[in-house]
Amino acid sequence: MIQDLCYHNTKSGGLGFWEPAVSKPGYSRFDEGDLYMFYLVGQLKRAGFTLAEVESAVSDILEDGDALDRTVRAKARSLHARRAEFDGKLAALECLADAVAAQPTERLFAVMEASLARSVERALEAALRVQAVEDEVIGRVRTGLCAAVDWLLAVLRGDVDAADADGSPGSGERCRALVERVAELVADEVAPTCAAAKQVVWDIADTVANGRMRAVDDGAIADGAPGYAGADGGVTFAVRTLAAFLSEAENGVPIELVFGNGAFSFLAQAARACATDTDGCR
Repeated sequence: MIQDLCYHNTKSGGLGFWEPAVSKPGYSRFDEGDLYMFYLVGQLKRAGFTLAEVESAVSDILEDGDALDRTVRAKARSLHARRAEFDGKLAALECLADAVAAQPTERLFAVMEASLARSVERALEAALRVQAVEDEVIGRVRTGLCAAVDWLLAVLRGDVDAADADGSPGSGERCRALVERVAELVADEVAPTCAAAKQVVWDIADTVANGRMRAVDDGAIADGAPGYAGADGGVTFAVRTLAAFLSEAENGVPIELVFGNGAFSFLAQAARACATDTDGCR
């Protein structure tokens, strides 16, 4: 590192921005000022600054003004982004690890199941940052969304038809109605922010939160108006959770395969619109 700081022609591309107290061909002598500088550079390297960033960072440290604050904040943002990237890679690797014990023909679904389960937890965390609810509500929404994930996987495995669900009274009709309504709205090219699109999101949220679909008139939601007739805190929390769940692009494959082409983008935009309406009337 000292060679790179003090000289240009090094194997790793020296900076040559710091001149030793004594520098002769084949010989250098460093004084206390050099040692202080090397210590400072060492701290910068430990903080994640690259060799190319060192010179400007040293200048910021030794000068007045807020340049150092800007430099530190920028480096922090960069490191947080890298940490998030590595966290995402580790999470994806854990999903692959979950598939190790499965039969080869089941490993794709095992990876998908693990990925969706983690997405559910992230969605719940995102919703909780916006709306505080009781543990009982969190449990209901988690159970409902996990049941929806299980149903998606069962359909993809061919274990059930898209019209079937968990065997509870009316569950098949409820799922059939939701799938058909989404397919019709997408086929009709209706706007995801219109009343009908929002209605189906609220119905899905009610199914997730309460295990049933309420009978609500088509006109219950005026276009652009927030809310859902009869919605409780659990349903609004489910809407926010759905919006977060549908914001993750990798969830699009299982949803598109079950609900049909274009369904994921449609539902994601509609859920975001519903969540925005809900945020506006908190």
